[in-house]
Amino acid sequence: MENENKPAKPKRWKRVLKRIGIGLISVIVLLYLYNWYWVNSGSNQWELERDEDGVQVYSLKVPGDNVVKYRTIIKGRYSLSQLAAPHLLDHNLETCKEWFENCVDCKIIQPWDSIRQYDISLWTLDFPSPFQPRELLINTSVKQDENKVVTIDVTSVPNAIEHNDGKVRVERMHNVWQFTPLGNGIAECQLTQDISLGGFFPQFLMNMAGKDANFEFMQKELPKFLQKEKYKNAKFSFIREQ
Repeated sequence: MENENKPAKPKRWKRVLKRIGIGLISVIVLLYLYNWYWVNSGSNQWELERDEDGVQVYSLKVPGDNVVKYRTIIKGRYSLSQLAAPHLLDHNLETCKEWFENCVDCKIIQPWDSIRQYDISLWTLDFPSPFQPRELLINTSVKQDENKVVTIDVTSVPNAIEHNDGKVRVERMHNVWQFTPLGNGIAECQLTQDISLGGFFPQFLMNMAGKDANFEFMQKELPKFLQKEKYKNAKFSFIREQ
C-alpha cells in the first residue's frame, strides 16, 4: 500500500508549481496591462496637486508619455537678478552638491557666452547599485522679454561631447525657470520640470516623488539659496529690474 501512494507526491508538487506559475504569469499580465493603461492615460492638462504655504504644485500627464511633468510656483520679495543668479554663477562641485546631494563632479564644457547668453556644463550624479551614475550635459540659456519676464532654459544636449563609459547620459531634460515681476519688489518664480533619467531606472518612483520633492525644494531649499549674499547682491547687465 505504501508503494502505491508514493507516485502521488510528485503529482501534487507539479500541481502546486503549475498554480504558482499561473499566478506569476497573471501578476505579470496585470502589471503590463496596468502600465499600458497608465501610460496611455492623462488629461493633457495642468492639474493642481498641492497648494500650501504659498507654494503651488501642478502636474501634467500626457497620454502616451510615461513621464509626469511638474510645475511649481512661489512668490516673494526678490529681484530678477537674484532669482537668476543661482543658475548663472558658480557652476562648480560645491554648488552642484547644493542642488543634488549625490553630485560627484561638475565641469564647465562651454564657458558663458555673453553674446548668445548661454553656457554648457556637465554634472555627474552617483546612485546606489544597481543603478549607474547619470551625466547631465546641460545647456543653460537666459533671455528677457519686453515685459521684463526672465526665462532660464535648462536643456539636455546629450551628444554635445563624447559619451563616457560606465555612465548613462541623460537624454531627456527640459527645465524652464520663469521669473515674472509683479510690482512693489515682488516676483513670481515658476519652475516647469520635464526630466527622465533614462536607462535602467524606475521612472514611476520619480513620478510618485515629484509632487512632494518639488514642494519641499521650492518651499525650503530655494529660499535659503536666494538669501546668500552673492545672490542677493547679484547684478547682470542683460537683466532689467522691475
